[in-house]
Amino acid sequence: MKLAILFSVALLALAAAAPTKDVDDTIVVTSEFFPDALAVYTSQHDIVSLTVPLNKANFEDDESLNGDKLVLLAIFVEADINDKGEYDYKGLYTLKGGNATKILETGTDSASDKSNSRDVFLSATDGLYVYKYDVHKVEKYGSVNDNLVGIAKVNSSEDIFVLSADHVLYKVSENGKKKEVVKQVKDARKIVLDFSDNLYYYDGDKQVYVLSDDGVKKIEGLPANPSNVAFVKPPSIIKNGVIFISDRKSYTVYVNGTSEFNHFVLEVQPTAFAMEGTIMQYFAYQKKIYEYTILVLINSVLHAQKSDAFKKILENKSSEIESIATRSRGSLRA
Repeated sequence: MKLAILFSVALLALAAAAPTKDVDDTIVVTSEFFPDALAVYTSQHDIVSLTVPLNKANFEDDESLNGDKLVLLAIFVEADINDKGEYDYKGLYTLKGGNATKILETGTDSASDKSNSRDVFLSATDGLYVYKYDVHKVEKYGSVNDNLVGIAKVNSSEDIFVLSADHVLYKVSENGKKKEVVKQVKDARKIVLDFSDNLYYYDGDKQVYVLSDDGVKKIEGLPANPSNVAFVKPPSIIKNGVIFISDRKSYTVYVNGTSEFNHFVLEVQPTAFAMEGTIMQYFAYQKKIYEYTILVLINSVLHAQKSDAFKKILENKSSEIESIATRSRGSLRA
């Protein structure tokens, strides 16, 4: 259990500010970081997508982050993964109070913004959908009918980015009625937005790029020819970057085209991540979803962790972590 605590709090500590330059205490993530005691769901298939909506489906302006229920809703996608890394999708689910419910058989991914809405947008093999939290109902959204494998919801407008199975990126607007090809982006395989609405993607060569108001820029400083890569939606405290896993090493990639090693090596790698809630994080590993509650665990790390180097990292960022822990839920969407 102590290893799981370290994993969860270390992710937040290292994200809370720039990494401490004079400390090199690389953490190796092993299967021991995923104890059964923290598993909240077990599937017959791999979990390939996890989302914690940061809108009013989870966060109300007048609710404290110290409340008993930090997350009311998570959304995930199940799939079988073949030897080539291709997905055979098995449905999109909601997870509430430990109870999983399939809501879209054809679902492939999900996304929300930080608005006052409770809606969550869903990509699917037969188009674009919206999940209505208040009535627990899925509806077709607009006229998009493409085979979609990825989705990202812009915070600053109604726009939605969707990625097709043939690697074309579209921007959807006007309540789903308008679909435009994003011509600057070529051969995108996965997409993710940061909290400033910059879009990151990697191509068929597993090279990472960012699309911002300045156009497309390649991210520098990453391994040249990786064999295994993955994006992670960032914690809400990272505004101009996202987390990228390259050959089991964790980096933060930034809108200015730079990258930085996060001092994590994944001996075992989760199949999906949901860190956007910051103090409540979810990870999928070996067909299970694990839940990590930062506020409950953080004191245990400070008292139990024997690594002086890691303590220094944590203590140097204690003010940032304390600020996150004491603000209202709604401020995560500010």
